[in-house]
Amino acid sequence: MIVHWVAAVMTVRAPSVVAALAPDPTPTPTPSGGFDFGRISPDPAAVPRSDLFYKLANAALFLGVISAVAGLAAGAIAFGIGPIFGAHIISDRGKSMMWKAGLVAIVVGSATSIIGFLLSEI
Repeated sequence: MIVHWVAAVMTVRAPSVVAALAPDPTPTPTPSGGFDFGRISPDPAAVPRSDLFYKLANAALFLGVISAVAGLAAGAIAFGIGPIFGAHIISDRGKSMMWKAGLVAIVVGSATSIIGFLLSEI
C-alpha cells in the first residue's frame, strides 16, 4: 500500500521537479507577418528570352485553333455524307466529332483568358 502511495506522489510531483531543474527557454521570436505574396508579380524582363515563350505559346494557340477547325470541318463532312451513302454510323461519329471539335475550340480559345486570370493579382 505504501508503494502505491509513493508511486502516486512521484507521478504527481515529477513534472514540477523536472520543470524546476530545466533551464529557462530562450525568448521566442516575434512573428513578423510572414512572406508578403503581394509583392510578387510576373516579370517578363527577369526571364531570359521571354519573347521565345510568347512565340511558342502563340504557335500552340494557332495550331490548336487550326486543328479544332479542321476537326469541325471533317465532322461536318462525315455528318453530311454519311446518310447519303447509308453509313449512319459514320454520320453519328461525324456529329460527335463536331461536338468534340467545338469544345476543343472553346477551351483553346479561352486558354489565354484562363492564364491571364491565373496570373492576375487577386
